[in-house]
Amino acid sequence: MLLTNRTAILAASGSLLLLIVWGKIAGDIYGLPGPDSALLLLQFMLVIFFMEASATALIFNSTIKQLEGKNDDLSALARMRVMKWERVQLLSLGKLTLGAFGLSLGLLILGSLVSVSVNQIAFSGVLVLAAVIAIFILLTYRREPQERRRTVD
Repeated sequence: MLLTNRTAILAASGSLLLLIVWGKIAGDIYGLPGPDSALLLLQFMLVIFFMEASATALIFNSTIKQLEGKNDDLSALARMRVMKWERVQLLSLGKLTLGAFGLSLGLLILGSLVSVSVNQIAFSGVLVLAAVIAIFILLTYRREPQERRRTVD
């Protein structure tokens, strides 16, 4: 974030996600007591949240820099709209992250209640992988401010 480079943010966040997943895999391989699945899920979701929040902050900062030193009414209106856009983006991202975490946690609880036989592990793994990919796509889908058309009466 300090570098103000989106590629560096994506690389750092991706590396952190891989490190979290590798920690879980290594713990399973070596038989180490790992963190609770809900904690692992929370870590995963928070990394994605902060990755997207930092992208929103970068867009906000670059837009505010363009408006620096301009004190006319149009610039003040643009500044207010950018601040509102950022607030809406971050609140929406927070709601989406909380919803995805709640849904995933519910699926974890449901999965713990249903016994899975050895024959179904591959199928269950594919379903979990598909769910993680779907959540990742939903959380990282690039959201930009949309222009609203005004009707002339």
